Amino acid sequence: MSAMNENNIVFGKIQILESAIFTPREKDALDVILQQDQSYTLEQARQELELFLTKEVI
Repeated sequence: MSAMNENNIVFGKIQILESAIFTPREKDALDVILQQDQSYTLEQARQELELFLTKEVI
């Protein structure tokens, strides 16, 4: 499988939370960020996580 095809594979929230790719801390944040009824590529999940973790606290 090429890198291009790998980036197009989508996963549900539960699949991402059960994966070994993210740390427990990252999974806690992803549990809050990701929507149950949507699918995400791993890159999208990483981007959402990065936005959440770098968001300015008011």
